[in-house]
Amino acid sequence: MKALWHSSVFRRTALVLLAALLLGIVVVGQAALPAQAQTTNLAQGRPVTCSSVENAAFPCANAVDGSSGTRWSSAFSDPQWITVDLGAAYSISRVVLNWEAAYGRSYQIQVAGSASGPWTSVYSTTSGNGGTDDLAVSGW
Repeated sequence: MKALWHSSVFRRTALVLLAALLLGIVVVGQAALPAQAQTTNLAQGRPVTCSSVENAAFPCANAVDGSSGTRWSSAFSDPQWITVDLGAAYSISRVVLNWEAAYGRSYQIQVAGSASGPWTSVYSTTSGNGGTDDLAVSGW
């Protein structure tokens, strides 16, 4: 992973391994420290890193900008990935992926305390069908 991620035990990062283009990401969870419920998009506006971009018009930051008019677009090869630094410890309960016309058929959602891992898979599929994936997950 990239050196810009902080390696604190109290930091959780959501990693989405993607095979295609992504419109947006929403992460909803509960704060682990201090305990408080979250109903807002924890990923919106957070720092992101991705494996590639198709071109400058589709940067990885677009995946978490909260706009349905923008998107991240990866290179047209497998595998591709994007990480979102949530900035604090959270118990992840829901991830929403809004796919563009192209989408990942096989992908995983993983969480870790730091960018160097270890990573734990909280969701995996080999039968993605595009559109909006509103996923109930159990992570940390």
